Amino acid sequence: MPRFSRITRARLLRPAVAATALALALTACGSSGSGSTDAGTAATRVVATAHGKVTVPVRPLRIVSVHSWSTESLFDLGLKPVGVENSGANYVPPRYLKNWKAAAKVTTGADLDYEKIASLKPDLIVGVDVPYLSKAYAKLSAIAPTAFASFDETADWTKYPDDTARFVNRPTQLDALKQTYEKRLAAVREKYAGTLADDTWDVVQGGFDSGNYWIYGSASPVGNILGKLGVRFASATASVAAGATKSVSYERADLLDDADYVIYYTNNDGSPANDIQKLFALDSFKRLPAAKDGHVVGTPDFLPGSYRDAMGVVDSVEAALGGKTG
Repeated sequence: MPRFSRITRARLLRPAVAATALALALTACGSSGSGSTDAGTAATRVVATAHGKVTVPVRPLRIVSVHSWSTESLFDLGLKPVGVENSGANYVPPRYLKNWKAAAKVTTGADLDYEKIASLKPDLIVGVDVPYLSKAYAKLSAIAPTAFASFDETADWTKYPDDTARFVNRPTQLDALKQTYEKRLAAVREKYAGTLADDTWDVVQGGFDSGNYWIYGSASPVGNILGKLGVRFASATASVAAGATKSVSYERADLLDDADYVIYYTNNDGSPANDIQKLFALDSFKRLPAAKDGHVVGTPDFLPGSYRDAMGVVDSVEAALGGKTG
């Protein structure tokens, strides 16, 4: 399978360990073109995608999503895809879990079930052009029009929900989500202005490197959201370049010693995700100011791919600051 950088593996492949193989060749799909002759989807429009211009239904009725970011944005936009990626239920943010469980599962990481996708008779397939999906594009587009958002590790996370909304022709719903998000940011930023200006934050999660955890930078998706709240970053997070993470030994808890708050990734039941509890169990971590003050902040929205994910991060920050006056 393709090799991914650390941040790609963490952000793009839920569950935590990436799948190990691409799907076998497409056989007997029995479908091509739009995959639907419903009168409601007869009208078409052309959209720009990572693979050029694609003709898609004006009002797609049977959407398959092969990436979690697209899936979550579809739910945000009030749509229920007939097929979705299998992220692993514990990695799906709680707000989406019911709808996610109701949809057919058509891919686990890089392992796509082309026959199952075809059997759902989609009129549109959406996703993000990460390496393993880019390789699958030709087979997917033989089943139905396929619109992938271009992938860029350094891009603002908002690119992906914006592209998904464009593919499915939901500009009004997207604008409403953006306005709600901006209002949430403004409300928390104003309420806790003093605390946000005074205290510093580091961003971490359990790593995929044996014996190591990962430090995320200020340009990471969570860092981006914290930055819009007016957060100041502690030295560990501030030192990480855009599009990267820093993999360090669990024994280097001391790197977080100037952080007033540490935010990390949880499963949707609130339990620590991806073995970060190995860091928290160390006496060296327990002695950190953030740990002693109870300022270790978990969020299931650590890998945001949608506007409601981003608002979930804001909610987690607000809950952590709830006892303080700005």
